[in-house]
Amino acid sequence: MSEGGSPQGWPADNFPYRPHLRFCSLGNENVQEVMEGFRLACERLGYTTSIAPGPGVDNDDINLFFFAMGLSLPSDDELPPNAIVVNFEPALPALLAEMPGYQRLLQRAHVWEYSLENMVHHPALGIYRSDYVGPGFEPLATPLVPASEVLDDAQQDIDVIFFGETTPRRLQVLEALTAAGLRVAYPFGTAWTPAQRDALLPRAKVGLNMRKADHSSTVELPRLSILLRHRKAVVSELYPHSEIPQVLRDAVEGCTKDELIDRVRALVADAPRRRALEIAGPRALQSLPPQHEVLAGAMQRYLAAARQRWVGQQARRTGEPASQVSVLMVTRDDETHIVEALASIAEQSLAPHQIIVVDDGSTDATVAVVRARMAADPRLAGLLLLQAPVPMGWAAAAQWGLMQAHGDALALWSPTVRCAPERLQVQSAFLRASPEISAVGAWYVRDGDTEPPPMQRLPEMHEQILAALLAHLPHEQPLLMGGLMLALPRIQQRGLGFDATLGRFAWLGLLLELVRGGARRCAARQPRHGPDSPDAPPRRGPCGNRCDGAGPCAGALAAAGLPRCAVRRCAAAGPALRPAVGARCRRCRGAAARHGERLRAAGRRPRDHGAAR
Repeated sequence: MSEGGSPQGWPADNFPYRPHLRFCSLGNENVQEVMEGFRLACERLGYTTSIAPGPGVDNDDINLFFFAMGLSLPSDDELPPNAIVVNFEPALPALLAEMPGYQRLLQRAHVWEYSLENMVHHPALGIYRSDYVGPGFEPLATPLVPASEVLDDAQQDIDVIFFGETTPRRLQVLEALTAAGLRVAYPFGTAWTPAQRDALLPRAKVGLNMRKADHSSTVELPRLSILLRHRKAVVSELYPHSEIPQVLRDAVEGCTKDELIDRVRALVADAPRRRALEIAGPRALQSLPPQHEVLAGAMQRYLAAARQRWVGQQARRTGEPASQVSVLMVTRDDETHIVEALASIAEQSLAPHQIIVVDDGSTDATVAVVRARMAADPRLAGLLLLQAPVPMGWAAAAQWGLMQAHGDALALWSPTVRCAPERLQVQSAFLRASPEISAVGAWYVRDGDTEPPPMQRLPEMHEQILAALLAHLPHEQPLLMGGLMLALPRIQQRGLGFDATLGRFAWLGLLLELVRGGARRCAARQPRHGPDSPDAPPRRGPCGNRCDGAGPCAGALAAAGLPRCAVRRCAAAGPALRPAVGARCRRCRGAAARHGERLRAAGRRPRDHGAAR
């Protein structure tokens, strides 16, 4: 507990919720003890708790929902920051294909996920507010059966017991065990109550743990933990890739599905081996991390995310003095889109302190259109138009504009997108209220045939954004240049800028330099619209190859002076980071040397990036 009586790490700056946790399970009574373990662990952390009879978020508490598959949402509903959904369902992609309402719930709440296998699929499923909360042990919620209460073989009249959903896959194994002459107990049609289950467990020699479906590699730990705390010798379906703590893997008889019948029969006949597993199982449970220690970190990360969302919501209603925001847009041959982009800037509820447009040697009527809009729209009359006589590249053009900028923040703008009118107001208010954050992005909607177009959700928290950038996730870029706002004083104080050797990805290099200095990034729920895709490069890249607009292609990087071997994937692969952190292979060094020779021949001095390696 902190000095003020709140749990350690509870936000102190007018956070609108109180440190009381309301627990609600939509599952049957067989899974109540799972929720009870979380509840008791949270009380150890200093939180007060209660069990709610039904789901609700219209309160000042933090609401945790367990086994909430039936708690679906309409597609447009957004949950407030005080909602956490705890997911214990394996094989999430297949499940959500059948339960789209549950997917919408997971997309709109903060998710505690028990499966790393599921976590890998979260971004592709549109689930970005999620955190891995691994297995732990709470002794008060799951008391171990004393060794003295274990029945001897003569009193155990059940050879093997299974409880849980009897899917066709599982039923096939259970019927085969019965056909092999074993005495098998399992629920069929109606689930056992906890009392019925606990009355049968002491009579069983062996407990069985099976996967629900072939396509899941996650071991169903709730059932396994119940078997182990009842001191059952367990045969569990396991594979080398199965997701299970090693200490639990060592405490059971693991085998493939095809080996289950033979392994169960052998264990039923091997009393000494069963006695050894009855001792090993409880010890394995006790060696897991304490549940309250697991949840302590999870709660800290949740509170940081909830506070960030709350600050973002407050930014929409702030009455504080407005920040001074400079808008920077680089154009080249954008006469088709520039009118809408300029209109989007002019319509901002927070009028820009500066509007800087750098034309990078356009050969069409882009400059003429910009001048015409400056003359026609008084809101654009003070626009600073910088013209390069020949193309100098996005990075060099952006750096030219950056050198003219001043104020509290720099908003990067793309000619191919339209931003919500409150973008500058919300992002700047958020930066002002979050001094630890130096860059804030935006969600977006992609123009298309769907009306209204669906919101494209992006990671919101610094760690998630950075991990997605470094992982080259193929589903979507976690940050989009045309929706970024940067803390300008921090850039200027550190002498940072757009690195010309990184071409179109110089904005990403700048972000990485900010991270090296301890800055953090986040994304805000600010819709942006694009005629093709946000920050879309031309439909054909500089290499002449077709680009899909979602990521860099090798040709575009090469045209920017970056070696092709720096690209891990082409098209839709997300931003390529290897050039930004300094590549090492022989081809990279050769390409970099040749690029330096071209710069010197053009009278430009190549920069030394040794410090960034």
